[in-house]
Amino acid sequence: MLFKFFLLNHPGCGIVFWGNTSNGNKSLHLASYKHNFMKESLLHISKSADYNVMPNTEKNILENFITEFTKNPNEYFAWDANSGTSTRKSFFLKAAVVSQLLKTRVRGKYVGILLPALQSTTLLTIAAYMAGKVPVMLNWTVGNKVLSYCAELTELEVIVTATAFYEKIKDQIPEDLQPKLMLLDAEVKNISLGMKLKGALMAKFPRQFINTNIDKTAVILFTSGSETLPKAVPLTHKNVVSDLNGALQIIDIRVNGIFLSFLPPFHSFGFTVLSVLPLLTGVKVAYTPNPTNIKEVIEALKHTKANNIMVTPTLLKMILSRSTAEDLATVELVISGAESLHKDVKASFQKITNNQSLIIEGYGVTECSPIVCLNPKTTQKLNSVAKFIAGLDAKIIDLTTQKQVETGKEGMIVASGPSIFEGYMDSKIEDPFVEIDGKKYYKTGDLAHMDEDGFVFITGRLKRFIKIGGEMISMPFIEKVLEEEYGEEGKHVLAVEGCDRAKDPVVTLFATKELQLSDVNKYLRSRGVASIARIRNIVQVEEIPMLGSGKTDYRQLKEIVQTSLPEE
Repeated sequence: MLFKFFLLNHPGCGIVFWGNTSNGNKSLHLASYKHNFMKESLLHISKSADYNVMPNTEKNILENFITEFTKNPNEYFAWDANSGTSTRKSFFLKAAVVSQLLKTRVRGKYVGILLPALQSTTLLTIAAYMAGKVPVMLNWTVGNKVLSYCAELTELEVIVTATAFYEKIKDQIPEDLQPKLMLLDAEVKNISLGMKLKGALMAKFPRQFINTNIDKTAVILFTSGSETLPKAVPLTHKNVVSDLNGALQIIDIRVNGIFLSFLPPFHSFGFTVLSVLPLLTGVKVAYTPNPTNIKEVIEALKHTKANNIMVTPTLLKMILSRSTAEDLATVELVISGAESLHKDVKASFQKITNNQSLIIEGYGVTECSPIVCLNPKTTQKLNSVAKFIAGLDAKIIDLTTQKQVETGKEGMIVASGPSIFEGYMDSKIEDPFVEIDGKKYYKTGDLAHMDEDGFVFITGRLKRFIKIGGEMISMPFIEKVLEEEYGEEGKHVLAVEGCDRAKDPVVTLFATKELQLSDVNKYLRSRGVASIARIRNIVQVEEIPMLGSGKTDYRQLKEIVQTSLPEE
């Protein structure tokens, strides 16, 4: 019987596959990725009935995966430009064999994964569960110091990546992590015949050969670190499955829908929605690894006929600036999160799609697995992230009294429920929970108000406030006002950061173009911004620093502001 195994890596990394060739000889082949070459996508072809997906909250991710992927095994499942289309059956087999490699190489509980959005990254996630390991998703864009901190905190002994991807980012990898790297394409030669046979048995008879009694932790993610050092967030299988179950009660997703996945897997939305949701339900997914390469993103969208997109507003602006109506012809649904969706971006999307496609806004927090709010397809309100998802006990409380605020009043969002994490890995971090009426709630740090219909409107971030003259000044609010006047469609051209740790608190505007301080402050006053919140400095930069998640790197901006302060 012909037995082939394909191990897929990052475009540019090459395709590694082994097995029996047609003449019966064992061989190892390497095929190089050719620029602008895309293997055929078959995701738009359905081999089984369509239905709404809904994960089982009584099962962990691995149990849900086995249930779904043993049904309709020949259904097309995933695609990327380098490897083409995988079926559920072929994906299952690859994961099972890779799990044997992980079990052999990784002695500890955790395994680091350092790869972008690709089939192989999602495959490594489910393979880790099969091997009894917990994946730790690492962000290579955070800098050497922070990356070393993340690996040390989780006591990583092995970090899985691929040769060509490593070559692209090696300057971003600290020296102390180099010995921990396991290059997957190089390790394929260590997959013994016994591993292959065990993997084949696991894929053929999963309930007999796969131990689903695994660690309750599903993943270690890290907060974005946009304002402080990242925090290690352990999310359980219960957290992630419950979160998706609650979201899918608001918005229906069909198994034959095609997601375009380009958010990095270290991003909480990228991991939960674009890696785990397909594993839980078999929903189809097309991967492209570089979210900032808009040309490739659009090419992948058209090539795969994807109809569902998860995106940050910043990336969506970039996509819209480079797209035509034809490019977006297959798109039915866009879910925007991580940042506020500006009305101009929404209007641009509706115009280019001739109102034939739907864009809705959501709100999430890594510690909440991450979805907290999501707009239904039937009803949206401008600038609202809609209602709290099903199964989540969330409310908006007064910062002083910790009592729930009245309708229309601003307060902080707190949340409790099965999708909320249990606490940070580092016990020295301040307790992020508050007890209300005998129940523990997670303090999101996000400020919001709720209208009479229960729709939530995010107004700012508690930690991005500074105190001037006894008044709390919101950096996001000032930034939003300035965006309306000085922002540019499809570009990220300004950011606001401040510091109140000096005798004279400062608010600094970072901009990619020359602006006059007097003009900027005059405009702020014309928009009703109090003079106490005026801009003190303007710093012109070549580009606004961004995190790999697509968010502004406010931590880097804050360091610049603090460094520029005079000594006390």
